[in-house]
Amino acid sequence: MTTPPLTALDDAGLDLVRRRLLANNNNNAPAKDNIYNSKFAFAAGAGEAAVLLLLCQNEHQQPGILFEERHRQLSSHGGEACFAGGKADTGDLTLVHTALREAHEELGLDPGSVSVLGRLPPVPNKTGSLRVHPIIGATTCPDIIRSLTLNRDEVHRAFFLPLEHFYDPRNVAATPVFRNTGLRIPVYSSDKRGLRIWGLTAFILHEFLCRINDNNSNDNNSKQLQ
Repeated sequence: MTTPPLTALDDAGLDLVRRRLLANNNNNAPAKDNIYNSKFAFAAGAGEAAVLLLLCQNEHQQPGILFEERHRQLSSHGGEACFAGGKADTGDLTLVHTALREAHEELGLDPGSVSVLGRLPPVPNKTGSLRVHPIIGATTCPDIIRSLTLNRDEVHRAFFLPLEHFYDPRNVAATPVFRNTGLRIPVYSSDKRGLRIWGLTAFILHEFLCRINDNNSNDNNSKQLQ
């Protein structure tokens, strides 16, 4: 099992994430292309959306990532595991604001408790009608799950998975081809039997893990984590 590069949400660990998110980008700008250099197609007039990939910790101070399981009765992606997020509103000043607002509305997450570390390139939703911008944040709130107040109309539950979970090959359920890219992206198991992390959420998660795993060779990272 490969060891996660981040072992604590201390200043050194968060700085490592910031640096590796920016590692291969000119002028310290957010990455314009994903690690595979895939050129995704967006529909004409595509809207903007943002999701929050939140680094956090459990009661044992293990670093990990926060997910939500959507309410099964929702017409769109009901019962699936995902990151908090949604479409940009006209009142959102930035896409960071969109991600934090949605996380607050869905999970009761205090926006003031989140440090923004960077972002990943936008990825289209399945129809290409939205540009989904992954915002990477972190909170040092102890025992993140107990601090949340869920919107039960949208969210069945929130759950935490330690980073080491994703570096254990026993937790990779499959590696299907992602859409029409020809790329094989891991489908990860979760903490609940039958609930898997797949599709767009898995793509964003895998790209994040690849970027923080090594700031020199993204290609090697993809092979190690699949």
